[in-house]
Amino acid sequence: MACSQQEDFCQAITRAFEEQSGLKTSYVRLGAGEVLARLQTNPGEFDVWAGGQAENHLIANDRKHIELYQSPNAAALPKQYNDTTGIWSGFYTDSVAFCSNKTELERKGVKAPTSWNDLLNPALKSAVAMPHPATAGVGYMAMFTVATLNGGDEAKTIKYFQQLNTNVMQYSKSAATGTEQAGRGEVTVAIALDSDCQKANQAGFSDLVTTYPAEGTGFEVGAVSLLAGARNAAGGKKFFDWLLTTDAQNLYAGIPSFAAPTNPEATVGPNVPPQDTVKKVKWDIREAADRREAFTKAFETDIASATQAQ
Repeated sequence: MACSQQEDFCQAITRAFEEQSGLKTSYVRLGAGEVLARLQTNPGEFDVWAGGQAENHLIANDRKHIELYQSPNAAALPKQYNDTTGIWSGFYTDSVAFCSNKTELERKGVKAPTSWNDLLNPALKSAVAMPHPATAGVGYMAMFTVATLNGGDEAKTIKYFQQLNTNVMQYSKSAATGTEQAGRGEVTVAIALDSDCQKANQAGFSDLVTTYPAEGTGFEVGAVSLLAGARNAAGGKKFFDWLLTTDAQNLYAGIPSFAAPTNPEATVGPNVPPQDTVKKVKWDIREAADRREAFTKAFETDIASATQAQ
């Protein structure tokens, strides 16, 4: 399995599936961008891909890396959590948020951000963490969110992130890195998933607070797909089926994972950020997939490389 979730989540679901199915199961934890690259260079390495935004699974399908599969258990999920053609099904959901260190906010004399423009505050110079859009799905989610708020305008989107660049201390490889940096006070604010911020808070970084942009934020449907060329397609299908069940999704509360399960009968863990109260932008999964390459290339050329040159 290629697993695009936090390490302890990958460990827990792998162990639980192996125990329940009797199938020897292993995983490699990779960000969504890393999985897409690995599928290009080493097809057939994995049987199934669990985690990562649904738009990345569409990209994998566009590149002929997905074996269409409609699980019989998908019918238990709300329709927005299934691709009608069998490319993917969703097994968790969460939203892009701002994860801030309260002590650092007070030290800088600023409030927790409640809009994307708040991140441009000069008081936050070199004090923001953001995952790199090319390697971590959350980084691209942030880009596509800003693009959506700008009516899809690429130039305005790149201009925003060029302005933000001054305040970014680091573009991290992993989505969860920023929440840990904020927890330690190395940065003041991290652009992160609300579930990752809550996880870090509960892990001991109690100074962290989660806020959302009032104008709207992006969200993910964390997806599972069967991969083309799988050496154990039957096992991959069994894992796919299992991951959509309450048996699997009830595990989230105990891991603990602070993403919300998609199976409406599954147990929602304590302190999971309520997704129905978050103002979300209209998220077009197909458009997000189609524009990923252009946006990430523009980010690398116009923003990240400019930072390296400074």
